[in-house]
This record gives sequence, structure tokens and C-alpha cells, in this order.
Amino acid sequence: METAVVAQMGKKRVKNGSSKKGQANKNGGDGVSEHGMHIWTERERRKKMRNMFCSLHALLPHLPAKADKSTIVDEAINYIRTLEESVQELEKQRAGKLQNEKITLDYESSSAITAQTQALESNTREAYLAAQGPSMSFPLAPNMTHPFPLFHPPACLVTWFSQNVVLSLCGDEAQISVCSLTKPGLLVTIFYILEKHNLDVVSAHISSDQYRSLYMIHARAARHADEIPEALSVEDTFKLAAGEMNLWLLSF
Repeated sequence: METAVVAQMGKKRVKNGSSKKGQANKNGGDGVSEHGMHIWTERERRKKMRNMFCSLHALLPHLPAKADKSTIVDEAINYIRTLEESVQELEKQRAGKLQNEKITLDYESSSAITAQTQALESNTREAYLAAQGPSMSFPLAPNMTHPFPLFHPPACLVTWFSQNVVLSLCGDEAQISVCSLTKPGLLVTIFYILEKHNLDVVSAHISSDQYRSLYMIHARAARHADEIPEALSVEDTFKLAAGEMNLWLLSF
């Protein structure tokens, strides 16, 4: 009876010892697995960092083959700043070129418009001359004898003016100033009116731009002594011519 009890107690002890040993082996295996995973993760992280530094080093050709990580980082920062400054300088140069090109295009467009306007005025003037016929030919500085040999008016200056025409008369000579917006055929019309009234053009000064024109004309009466005495006086003739010029300017 006592022998059976002792044998049963020995079996229980052996069974409990085996169970505890197996549990200890199981816990030890889990600890080894977690430690190995941590080592593998750290190794991969370092490998990735090493590859990234190698790639960054390759982008900085002025660095020596062997350079530590801090040197690579510092040189990369300086290189980025240099590139940013270069980009800003190139942007300024590009903006300057675009501005110069715009100014050149504006100047060329303005020159082309001016040339077209002058060509149009020239064609209109030639057409007007052709329509008027040979009576429109008149010299600017004719060789002539002194008009009115029997009449010597006193040297005085008389001036009349209207909206667009100013007439300053001194004896048988006059200074005619005409200011108007640019109109095709205006100068030809002025010369035609003077020629119609036997008023010779001694000199003419013309100033014009794209919008307006100013004509300063020195004219002289070309009437000879054998003409009819009852004809208009020199003063009335110049006033009549100036009135026709002003009327033409107001009509067109």
C-alpha cells in the first residue's frame, strides 16, 4: 500500500517537470525571433541610408571620392543655394530679353504704320495732281523780275488770322502759316490756290508728324505792270487766297 502511493507521487513529479521544461523552451524561442527581426530591420535601414548618401555624393562631382556624411550634406546645401541663385539670374535675363523684344516689336510696328501712312499720302497727292492737269505745275523758287515796278508800298507788317490760317503781309510779300490735322493733298491744294491767284512761292518749310502738319510759306505777288489796274490789290489777293485755304480746311 505504501509502495503504491510513493510510485504515484513520483510519476506526478516527472510529469510536472517535463511540462515546465517545454514551456521554458517555447518562451525562449519567441525571444530569439524578435531579436533577429530587430537586427534585420536595422541592417536594412543602414543599407538604405548608405545608398542614399552614395546617390547624393554622385550628384556633387566636385567632392572627392572619399567624403564623410557631414561633408556631403553641407556641400549639398551649398550646391542647392548656388543653383537657386543661378535660376534667379537666368529669370532676370529672360525678363530683360522679353522687354527688349517687346520694345523692338513696338518700334517696328510704329515704323511700318508711319511708312504706310506716308505712302498713302503720296499716292493721294499724285492722284490729285493727275486729276488737276498741267495747270497745277508751279515752281517753288522762280526767277522773276521785281513785281509792281510802279508801286512801292511802305514797309509795314499787317496780320490776319483765322482758326487754321495766319497771314502776315508786308508790301507784296507775305508769310502764310497753315496748321491742320494731317490730310491727304493739303500741300498740293495750298500751292494750287497760290498759283491760281498768281502768288509765287519763294520758300516753304514743312513740319509734320503722324497726326498734324504745319506749313510756313513765304509767297510773293507775281502781278506785272501791264495787268489791268482795276484788279484786286495785293492785300486783297492774299486775303482771298488765305480765305480759300481756310474754307478748304473747314470743308474736309
